[in-house]
Amino acid sequence: MKIKKTLLCVFFFTFTISFIQCNIDLNVENHNAPDRDSVLSDPDDVETYLGSAFRDFWDSQTSYYGIVYSTSCLADEFTCSWGIVYDISSEPRTAWDNSPSYGYQYVTESAWKDAYSAVSIANDVMHKIAGGMTFVDSDGNDNAQRNTAFAKFIQGISLGFLGLVFDQAVFIDESVDLETHPKPMPYDQIIEKSIGKLNDCISICQTHEFVIPEAWWPGNDYDQDDLERLAHSYAARILAGEARCPDERFEADWNTIKNHAQQGITEDFGTYNDGIEWWSYLHGLGSNSNWFRADYKLIGPADTSGHYADWLTTPVQERTEFLIHTEDLRVTGNSPESDGTYFGYYGPSPFRENRGTYHFSMYHCNRFFDYYNAGYVGWVPILTVAEINLLLAEAEIRLGNAQAAADLINLTRVPNGGLPPASPGNIGHPSDPRSSRGSLWAMLKYEKGLETCQANTCVAWCDRRGWGTLVPGSLIHFPIPGAQLELMGLEIYTFGGWSGPGSAR
Repeated sequence: MKIKKTLLCVFFFTFTISFIQCNIDLNVENHNAPDRDSVLSDPDDVETYLGSAFRDFWDSQTSYYGIVYSTSCLADEFTCSWGIVYDISSEPRTAWDNSPSYGYQYVTESAWKDAYSAVSIANDVMHKIAGGMTFVDSDGNDNAQRNTAFAKFIQGISLGFLGLVFDQAVFIDESVDLETHPKPMPYDQIIEKSIGKLNDCISICQTHEFVIPEAWWPGNDYDQDDLERLAHSYAARILAGEARCPDERFEADWNTIKNHAQQGITEDFGTYNDGIEWWSYLHGLGSNSNWFRADYKLIGPADTSGHYADWLTTPVQERTEFLIHTEDLRVTGNSPESDGTYFGYYGPSPFRENRGTYHFSMYHCNRFFDYYNAGYVGWVPILTVAEINLLLAEAEIRLGNAQAAADLINLTRVPNGGLPPASPGNIGHPSDPRSSRGSLWAMLKYEKGLETCQANTCVAWCDRRGWGTLVPGSLIHFPIPGAQLELMGLEIYTFGGWSGPGSAR
């Protein structure tokens, strides 16, 4: 029996959001809601249900209705002056409208609900395991430990995502009594819980052998060793991305981050999308040059002509697009009007002048153009080896190992960019502006920007707030969605804007 998406949503709203966020009479019988115990009475159905959890997490990372484009444009990774990203990334930055009536409220609502839907599925399965349900396949293998490890993994990455995006969230797992209406806790506590779940997953992987069904995340043939490496990688990403400012990033436990990164993935992680049940707007719509362009703050540091330096010194409202001259083969080919391997020249921007020509760019990311043209069919990543290597490089710099950092930077800088090797001679400072040439810090920040563009969710935003390079007034995290606050009986609040709380300075 295949449990459909609609049923999963019923589980989510019935057993998670309602109990957490509503002051409702729990004695009122809901004849439309399924009985969890009766529906999840067969081990095969429970495993199918668990297998759907990553799909909900995938939605939180790639959905058109989520925060994918908002955080990218907040970080000046992509640029756009349409829809929600016009509201959130225009300058001067303004506060996020967190009222339930705001037309783009779905941006945070979707991220919140998709992540909690994944957590809820994992929690339900953990309840079944704790209740003694056995999972023995046709070959006589007991899959209880596999299912536990996967459920812990889902809990870890979903809670971690909530901790990275929101200033606070509600912690729930199989041990939490939802009828007690648990209250939100700060992001650092949510992230601590998420790392605990990932460490639980890692411990199980180290002591048991199993294979994850490919149907749970199409395109991945994973055993326990692969899942362990993936859990380490997510732990490294979450711990480094937690910081809301340079001081917090400096104070992060870089030894632990290094330890996780060193045991991380050896192949890029993502899914195969069929364009019907699995798809990604991050890689799909993000490849549409009429919707988005590559922000000059992403690719401009590759420029050797001085045009980018002039653009930066021009008053924001007077900035407009320009041609980039660069040695980096990822940005352009032999001329400013040619395609590089990661970006391409697309001519004048399609955006409206009256919305600000500073949004304009002649270039766009073309890494996943084949996926876009194929109707969102094909394999795409959301966590790459390059990301983990460059995160490890940051750990090495911060821990005083400049040569090791340079070696890691050069893994992509030289073969992918065709640039001369980075040298440990000039380490620089974390505040150094991104540059294809310059200090080790400048090259690290430059390299990570190019290598992670459109290959993940929120990494550029988390990096830039931790490095202190967001445009002043930008959100450093989102508030709990306004509609959820109303359901919880809490006052609506928000962040962002030049003088508002939760803003980059």
